[in-house]
Amino acid sequence: MATETLKIEISWPDTLKIPAGATVNAQLWVGTAIADYRMISDGDASAPAVTSPAKLEITYDTEDLRPGSADTVWDHFRTAPYLMHDGKRLNISRVAKISIEDARKSGWKIAIS
Repeated sequence: MATETLKIEISWPDTLKIPAGATVNAQLWVGTAIADYRMISDGDASAPAVTSPAKLEITYDTEDLRPGSADTVWDHFRTAPYLMHDGKRLNISRVAKISIEDARKSGWKIAIS
């Protein structure tokens, strides 16, 4: 079993008021550029939402990047990061995708609103 860690930098606008104790959260999914995704993280990763941008590190097993079918190539990560406080989401999460190759090279920067 080999593991890798994906670093995701998540930013939000200054106009979004973030209460003390809020977190930024995300799950990591793998699939194609169009569909066929499955979650490869162990639930939600989170970090304190003290300043924008916040940095998440999600560790995954590289075996999870292999699809169940020989005619499918999983080459994209997907996530929908969100801010959370006191059991409530502070923003509408939007799906973000990046190629696995690009994410491995330079990490992943996502702006949420």
